[in-house]
Amino acid sequence: MSDGAGDQAMRWEGRAVRADAVAGRLLDLRHIASDEEGFPLARASVMNLIVYVERQSQVKPAVREVDELAVRHPSRAVVVAPEPGTRFSLDAEVILRRHPLATHGLVFERVLLRPRGASPEGLDTLVIPLLIPHLQSFLWWLSDPDPADPALQSLMSICDRLIVDSSLGRAERLGALATLLVGAPRLKRGDTGLPRLVLGDLAWTRLESFRSALARVFDEGGRAEYLPGLESVEIVGSRGQSSPPTPSELLFAGWIGSRLGYARPMPARGGVSLQAEATGRRTLFTFIGREAHTRTSAPDLHPLHAFKLVASRGRRRLEAGFRADGGSGHLLLQEGKTKRIDRTQPQPALEETEVLSRELARFGRDTIYEESLAMGARIEAVLPTPD
Repeated sequence: MSDGAGDQAMRWEGRAVRADAVAGRLLDLRHIASDEEGFPLARASVMNLIVYVERQSQVKPAVREVDELAVRHPSRAVVVAPEPGTRFSLDAEVILRRHPLATHGLVFERVLLRPRGASPEGLDTLVIPLLIPHLQSFLWWLSDPDPADPALQSLMSICDRLIVDSSLGRAERLGALATLLVGAPRLKRGDTGLPRLVLGDLAWTRLESFRSALARVFDEGGRAEYLPGLESVEIVGSRGQSSPPTPSELLFAGWIGSRLGYARPMPARGGVSLQAEATGRRTLFTFIGREAHTRTSAPDLHPLHAFKLVASRGRRRLEAGFRADGGSGHLLLQEGKTKRIDRTQPQPALEETEVLSRELARFGRDTIYEESLAMGARIEAVLPTPD
């Protein structure tokens, strides 16, 4: 059934159906689909994209993002939105939509599965019949990224790349995510070592502009010479002062620590100290929340609010502070007693569709992220418990 000439889509819906019947209806729509001149529509799919949605309120936003992404990342998308129930039943929706930029009928396909009363361990059996063979399969996990979750284990077992958002879980989850990167052979579902699985993190992608802002401080003016004398790093998270550090704060600290060759995190007053393996020098990392941030505050657009670094080179001292404010970033830099830089630069927060798009564009491993994740997890493990 067509959604209308303006939408150029074909749709099928079924209730209490079998997974293989959904695959059959998808194939039927492909066979009857044609353009205005009667030519069959070619599939425009470069990947299988599986989306796991935990809450029903997330279904419409997730479907909207998948449809928006189809122009840049055409895929066969399968959105899985389980519902509670005492008996198993599967409702499904299949949509074929014309690619808006194609003159001769490329289509992309999206399936919405609503399994009711399904066993989490068996979700993969609902998805497998819908996957296009020989294409890489991406899993976008829209929930707390707990590797022990049986639903996550089930869907991971049929995927090549897992995309999570570590900010949806507690900071302690970083350690569990790091175990996914352990290089042990995968023998069966449930093993923690999954060497063929590539891990991506939307929280890491949102930090790109902050990493660039910090790198630029030391790339300019020969200030990289201050790095061996780094004394302290203060990271201000987008949270209240009484809340614990967020995964984004720890990933940012893990990035700094891993890039500078730090090791041996130890608890310290107000935070954690890391030791530079080359020099033995220790640097203090502290994590704080915004003073004005409360639970009723408007949601922050950025994963971090600010950072500040202090370093020395001989008798010269460098202080660099950066603060995000709306779409701008404010850098205040004091080098020695006289050299001062005070400037504002663009710092736009990425739209969620753009964040996901950047992750879908990465097919290989991001070793810098993996090392930052491992260091962030080690930092979190020794953080002092709040009084």
